[in-house]
Amino acid sequence: MNIRQIQEARELYGIDGWGAGYFGINDQGHVVANPTGEEHISVSLPEVMEEVRKKGLTAPLIIRFPQIIEGQLERMHSSFKNAIADNNFKGRHMGVFPFKVNQRREFIDAIVSAGRKVDYGLEVGSKTEFIAALGYKLQDNALMVCNGFKDAEFIEMGFIAKAMGKNVVMVVEGPDELQMIIDRAAHYKECPEIGLRVRLYSKGSGKWEKSSGAQSKFGLTTTEVIHALQMLEKANLKDKLAMLHFHIGSQITEIKRFKGALKEAARVYSKVIKIGFTPRYLNIGGGVGVDYDGSKTSFESSANYSLQEFANDAVYVLMEVCDNEAVPHPTIVTESGRVIAAYHSVVVTNIREVQGADVNIDADDILDLEHIDPTAHKALNELRYIVTSMNRKNYVEYYHDSIVYQEELFTLFNLGYLQLKDRAVAEELYYRICRKALYFSGFERHIQEEFENLQKVMVSKYLANFSIFQSIPDSWSINQLFPVMPLSRHDEKPSLKATIVDITCDSDGCLTTFIDRSDTKTVLELHPPSDSPYYIGFFLVGAYQESLANEHNLFGAIHEAEVHANQEGEWEITKITQGDPIDELLVSRNYDMTEITDAYSNQLNDAVAAGKMTEQSRNEIYDKLVQYTKGYPYLVEG
Repeated sequence: MNIRQIQEARELYGIDGWGAGYFGINDQGHVVANPTGEEHISVSLPEVMEEVRKKGLTAPLIIRFPQIIEGQLERMHSSFKNAIADNNFKGRHMGVFPFKVNQRREFIDAIVSAGRKVDYGLEVGSKTEFIAALGYKLQDNALMVCNGFKDAEFIEMGFIAKAMGKNVVMVVEGPDELQMIIDRAAHYKECPEIGLRVRLYSKGSGKWEKSSGAQSKFGLTTTEVIHALQMLEKANLKDKLAMLHFHIGSQITEIKRFKGALKEAARVYSKVIKIGFTPRYLNIGGGVGVDYDGSKTSFESSANYSLQEFANDAVYVLMEVCDNEAVPHPTIVTESGRVIAAYHSVVVTNIREVQGADVNIDADDILDLEHIDPTAHKALNELRYIVTSMNRKNYVEYYHDSIVYQEELFTLFNLGYLQLKDRAVAEELYYRICRKALYFSGFERHIQEEFENLQKVMVSKYLANFSIFQSIPDSWSINQLFPVMPLSRHDEKPSLKATIVDITCDSDGCLTTFIDRSDTKTVLELHPPSDSPYYIGFFLVGAYQESLANEHNLFGAIHEAEVHANQEGEWEITKITQGDPIDELLVSRNYDMTEITDAYSNQLNDAVAAGKMTEQSRNEIYDKLVQYTKGYPYLVEG
């Protein structure tokens, strides 16, 4: 046990900051999950991976902790409950989970189950999501909020949901939607409650700031709000206006932006009541940020507030405006999804190989790097001399000289004057010179820019057995940062600086930016390979990543393992879900598997007829090909 090194690892990877009490490192150097948020109830992630292997699954896979979903949902509700009590607020809080954040059946099941205690509902933004949501039996008071642009079928489904006894609110995004609701209200016994989405002047902050404000694609302008109120009054549906809604974007990094939007929305709510309408719900949308880097700042991958601070400000601002306007306090509805979902799942994969480090091949066994050959080109022997003579005083000058010699030797090779082995010697010598130069530059108080740039080039590349486009697509598409760290060996000091590359045939399939509490960094400190599997975890990936995942290179959904821990600290894998097999991925792209296997059969028959193989070999090969079509598309052991 190396307690000092373990503490250094906690600081290096920032786990105490972004872990939110759900993740840490134990005294054995293992990353652990605390599904209930209690430190004594911990689950060793390396031990989970060992158990998964016994069950026949290999990396990559997702480890899910449904108890974390329940914990985050309870934290959100308790924060508002505390704020309401502290401020003597006359309304209440009701939450709905937005389907779009994670539509996986297993996840929504967990949300509905955990939400029964606090009347948690669902929010849908498409007909497909609505169809799925209608299958859930929510608590009688739980809301089902329908957002997004709607056609006649979507509107019709809202009336059907009302007839089924659902507490449904159809949020209007435009006057045409409201007219469709009004037209159908005359033909149904009951009309669903109606909400108006208001386009605020206030903007959010962070990556999604442009999705809010006056130029947002969602919401009614003030003129359209007045028009909608007139339409409702004319149709004798004033009493059906139950909700006013706004949303200023995802991952809001600054609490002051929330406060400004809340004040504006509360004024709109108050003025609508003074006109003579009686909305009960003020839906303040989602956008509560996740502190991905643990810095608790307004950086785009962080948030400078806690859940309790958010709830306190929301309740206080709404109460202040409503009291000033002398109108009833509303029921506060939240649609936060990211902060509920992000923590519950971890993508785990194994490292297949390390590129660019002195770990794969012993060059000394292959190349004669030390012998000064009089017949060798002068530049080659100069590189040999620099390797042995470089020191802290001359490393800058010698490094510059080596660049000249290396370029000269490369030019000679292109002109045909240098043998392949000589080129290999030159590359290895230059590589060692760069390593030495970086070592000596590390002693400087101020490192020169050229050596900072050299460090970025000289990092090792860890080949991770997964697809970035499938498992963490936001890191590729919008440069979202996620915490990344090895699951074990934290009692050892990591000695290699690395980037991570995936197994797709795409140059974009790499991670070169990582979290740091003071800034972002371009390398990740990792351990050199050993005989044991080396697992890397990608954390806080439960929100949006599965919904946005794509099948680039036909790498599909990965295996899943659901883990539950009890109060005695014991844990078990309660559910295993197999990842997408190859044949299903091909069918999803309109391939006919019967046609493919028939083609295999015909070509093998032709090979037998041509005398290229025996009938027995033909059958063995055919069976093996069919077996491969049922396999896991990722790299497997053995």
